[in-house]
Amino acid sequence: MKAVNLIPGDQRSGGGSLAGRSGGAALIVLGLIVGVAVLAAMYGGAARQISKESGEVAKLEAQTAEVRARTGRLTPYTAFVAMAEQRTKTVAQLVQARFDWSHTLHELGRVLPSDSSLSTLQGTVGGSGSTSSRPAAATTSATPASSTPPGSTPTITLVGCSTSQAEVAQTLQRLRLIDGVSEVHLLSATKGAVSGGGASGGCGTHVAFSITVTFAALPSTPIPNVAAPTVPASTASARGAHAEQVSAHTKGARR
Repeated sequence: MKAVNLIPGDQRSGGGSLAGRSGGAALIVLGLIVGVAVLAAMYGGAARQISKESGEVAKLEAQTAEVRARTGRLTPYTAFVAMAEQRTKTVAQLVQARFDWSHTLHELGRVLPSDSSLSTLQGTVGGSGSTSSRPAAATTSATPASSTPPGSTPTITLVGCSTSQAEVAQTLQRLRLIDGVSEVHLLSATKGAVSGGGASGGCGTHVAFSITVTFAALPSTPIPNVAAPTVPASTASARGAHAEQVSAHTKGARR
């Protein structure tokens, strides 16, 4: 006898396996498509972000180049300002290191007793006693010259007459009142003869004196070298052109 299966084909245990397999494959393919789409979206967003940041970088580089160009144009002016400041400091150091002869002579005239007079006054500067003189003509050196070099010792030698030895002693005391005086030395004090003043230096019957006044040493401040700033050729040519334009405009206005 032949067996007959009376269960419908769609309800049998092995009848729906093909349909189930095809549905699972479709789900896998759909998942892959979705994943690829997500990756593509992420790639596009990253590409747009990189492009945006690249544009910002290019913009910043352009701004940096512009700022550098402006800075380069202002460099000569900055150099001139630095040179002016350095020269101001140099002048201030020279003023502090110089010996004020005019003030010293003014003080000498104030403190000198009325019964004493001067016939000779010699001022020297330096430890060796070299006579002060005007500085030499300007040279190409950038180091400023001074007739009173820093660290030197100013000295004044006074030769004159007084009515008496007591007046000479008072003169010594009064000379110590001058600003900056460190020492006052009496070199000689001789009373002249009645008949003439040859031995007494022409003071007659009065007392001829010779006094050395030594002042405090000047500050030993080094004077720095001041170098001229370098001006680019482009800036110099631009200034020359501007000067020519101003000159032409001035001539036209005069006409």
